[in-house]
Amino acid sequence: MRGFLSALTIAVLAACEPAPSNSVPETPTVVDAPVAASELQDYVSRAHADNDLIALGAVVASKDGILDIAVAGQRAKNDSDPALTTDAWHLGSNTKALTALLYAQLVERGLAEWGATLPELFPELADEIDPAWQEITIEDLFAHRSGLKQMGGFWLNARRNDDRSVPDQRADTARAVLTEPPSKTPGEFDYNNLNYILAGAAMESILSAQADLPNSWEAAMQVLIFDRLAQEHHQTGFGFGPPPEGLQGHLVVLGAFMNPVGRGKAADNPMVLGPAGTLHATMEAHAALAVEFLKDDSAIVPLAMREKLFLPHPDPAGDYAMGWGVYDDPTYGRLYLHYGSNTMWTSRIIVAPDLDRVVIVNTNQFSDAAQQAIRTVSANVLDAAIAEHAPQ
Repeated sequence: MRGFLSALTIAVLAACEPAPSNSVPETPTVVDAPVAASELQDYVSRAHADNDLIALGAVVASKDGILDIAVAGQRAKNDSDPALTTDAWHLGSNTKALTALLYAQLVERGLAEWGATLPELFPELADEIDPAWQEITIEDLFAHRSGLKQMGGFWLNARRNDDRSVPDQRADTARAVLTEPPSKTPGEFDYNNLNYILAGAAMESILSAQADLPNSWEAAMQVLIFDRLAQEHHQTGFGFGPPPEGLQGHLVVLGAFMNPVGRGKAADNPMVLGPAGTLHATMEAHAALAVEFLKDDSAIVPLAMREKLFLPHPDPAGDYAMGWGVYDDPTYGRLYLHYGSNTMWTSRIIVAPDLDRVVIVNTNQFSDAAQQAIRTVSANVLDAAIAEHAPQ
C-alpha cells in the first residue's frame, strides 16, 4: 500500500498529505471472516521486534464489532510492565476527524450549519473580523484550506502556563487571528492545527448558548459522542491529554536517546490544541467509534452525515475531507485514513469500507521505525482481508 505521511505543524505531527487518487477497483463481496487472534498477534510481535520498538498495538474491527486486538512490548522504556490490550494510546491528529464529527452532531441538532462562514460562526466577533475572512467556511477549516497562519513555538509554550479556562484561550485565539487578514492563500491546502482550534472555539461559542449542553469541546465530545457508544467501557475509554496511567509516550533526546515523558505538561501539547489533537483512547474504544463510520444504520454517524464527513473539500475528486485523508488504493479500494502524533506517540487509523474493516495501529514513540512498523502491520491486515474475501 502506498504511503500517506505529511509534514508537521510546529508541535503536532499528523499525516495529512494523501497519495494521488486512482480509480476504485471492483472488490469481491465481503463475507464475515475475522482475522485469527494468533495472526494479528504475529503481525504485531514481528513488527515490534523487527523495528526495535518500545510498544506496538493494533486492533481490527468490522461492522460486527471488534475482530481482534494485539499488543507487544513495554509500557515504557526499561520498564518491566508489559503493554496491555486495555491500555490507552495518544491519538494525536486522529482527533481531528472526531472534532468534525462533533460539529456534525451540532448540525443534526439544528444548532449549526454546514457552509457557515467565519462571521456566522463567531457572531460576537462580526465587527472585528477582517473582511478577507468573510467567505471562509467551517469546511475550509476542517479541510485545512482557510489560509490561517501556522502557530509558533513561543505561542505554544505560552499556552502551557496560561491559567485561563481552555475555552477562553480558544476564544482569544480566534479573536487574535481573525482580526488580521490571512497570511496564507485561502483555498489552498495547508495543514495547520489552528484550523481545528478555531473550529473548537466556534463550537464552544454555539454550546455556550445552550442551557442543556456542556460548553467546552472536551465535555461535548464526551456527552454528544462517546456516551452514545453502546458499551460502558467504550464510553469511558476516551480521555484528554496524555494517558493518566499505563503506557507512556517517548521523546527523542539529542537525536539518539528515547526517553519516557511521564504524565505532566511536557507529556503532551497544551490543552488549547484539544480539537486538533489531544485525545487518548483505548484501541477497543477508538475502534468501536470508528466502526460507526462503516454502518449504514449507525445512530451516531447516519449515512448522510458519513457522506458529508468523508467528502473531500472543496473538490469531490480531492484527497482530504473533514479530518480524513482520502485515497483510492488499487488493491484495497477507497480508504479513509489519517496519522496522528504529538512527536511522542504515533497512531494510524484506516477505514476501508470495501473490505468492511477498521484498522488502528499505535506506538508510544515517534520515529521512522515506528512508522515502518505501523505501515507493515496495516498492510498485513488489509492483505489478510483481501485474501479472506477472495472467491473460493
